Amino acid sequence: MVLLRVNKPGRVRLLVSKGMLGGMVYLLLSAQTLAAPPVVWDHIEDPLVRAAQFDLLAGEPFEAITRLEADLAQGRIRHRPAQAQLVLGGMYLANGAYHKAVSLFEALGNSDQPQRIQNMAWLSLAQVQYQHGKTDEALVSLQRIRGELSGQAQQERLLLSGILLMQGQQFEQAVASLRQLGQKSLVRQLGEKSVWTTYGRFNLGVALFRQGEEDEGRMLLEELGSGAADTEESRTLRDKANLMLAYHYLNKNEPEKAQQYFIKTRLQGPMSSRALLGLGRVYSAKELHKKSLVPWLKLSTMGASDPAVQDGLLAVPFAFGKLEAFRQALEYYQLALEKFKSEVEQVRQAEAAVNSGVLADELTRAVGNQPVDQRWLVQDLPNTPGARYLWQLFTTNEFQETLKNYAQLRLSLGRLEQWSIRIDDAKGLTPVRRRELEKQVKDLQGELLVVLERIQTHLTVLAQETLKGHEQRLLGYASEVRFSMAQMYDYASRRWGDEQ
Repeated sequence: MVLLRVNKPGRVRLLVSKGMLGGMVYLLLSAQTLAAPPVVWDHIEDPLVRAAQFDLLAGEPFEAITRLEADLAQGRIRHRPAQAQLVLGGMYLANGAYHKAVSLFEALGNSDQPQRIQNMAWLSLAQVQYQHGKTDEALVSLQRIRGELSGQAQQERLLLSGILLMQGQQFEQAVASLRQLGQKSLVRQLGEKSVWTTYGRFNLGVALFRQGEEDEGRMLLEELGSGAADTEESRTLRDKANLMLAYHYLNKNEPEKAQQYFIKTRLQGPMSSRALLGLGRVYSAKELHKKSLVPWLKLSTMGASDPAVQDGLLAVPFAFGKLEAFRQALEYYQLALEKFKSEVEQVRQAEAAVNSGVLADELTRAVGNQPVDQRWLVQDLPNTPGARYLWQLFTTNEFQETLKNYAQLRLSLGRLEQWSIRIDDAKGLTPVRRRELEKQVKDLQGELLVVLERIQTHLTVLAQETLKGHEQRLLGYASEVRFSMAQMYDYASRRWGDEQ
């Protein structure tokens, strides 16, 4: 966070949180989480499993799961039934049944199946636990894997292990795990440009920094930051590597070194706002305040919901104050204040949408309208006032999984309504059997409604906490602006008043 305080014009101090580098590290790590593949698709030969696959991809998850459950229970899957269990666990996971998937993976891991099946079950379980924030449990699951996995699975295992160890501050062990990702024998299995190896090198560089081995960490990140990138994912990772180095040197008060990495970061990519903020700080640290205005003015025109842009809105009048351009400084303080007020109003509108249930409904509708293979990815914000302030929340595993469960239960409720209509239209049912089926459907609907209400409450609490944090930040910035403007007016009154 950047705070501005005006003691008097021309002597404005730029205060930077000492935890910025730590926050940057956390951000870069959490931005590239490992997602457990929802279904094991490789080398499926049994036609019954393939039929269940087809149902799932056709948008019929209930039919897919029911078909596979029945085929397994009746012993009809004779070719690699354990693999079918892994597929079933993935299907449950893909449809929000977290606890059912966990039970299946745990049972397979503890079974007498071949070691490779047990290993894949433990890896899948670890990925699921990591997604749900259970890092200690995920690490234990990984430790239950015996021997090495093959190809991509081994790379996923090593990268996830490294990330979990880093989150637990076990940097020496994390380095040992991540180093294995660079072994030629492993990398060659998937090619020199394996994404798992690339992420592993990035996290290894960060781990080395945190462990105090800066030279080696810097070499790894420099290699990533200057290498060729032919996909958006690799370009973003390259930007992250350069930002990591830039903020490292900026916080060590070495602006010249920081500058060379900031200018390597794209100004059109997702990291552009942080790059512009940091580049302005570089020039400011070198007392080149006119130059600092160039990136900061550009930054101030971007979307004001971005925390880096909010910092930029305060940085611009800071620079004008250092240049003793007091009129411009006051103008930009006033502009910042107006934007902060507007953003506070956006946050409060989002809070109202959350409290009324509109946001949950909008999100569920957006999720339901997506293609089956992307159904649980929140990619576009609903058209709800202030919803852009929830992006930080949308990217967390907890919110994604909770939303997934909520949307799936809503779909289930609709399915029960269809069953109720089928019961009414069914011919040949005895009155007793019809009443039994109607009661079962009604009981299930009641249970689902109770669970839906609980999940919606949880979604509301999560959103409220996030929005409250944004509101407090904006109100704090607005107060800082008012204080700075008051000091500037007071200084101007005393200075020019004496000259009259």
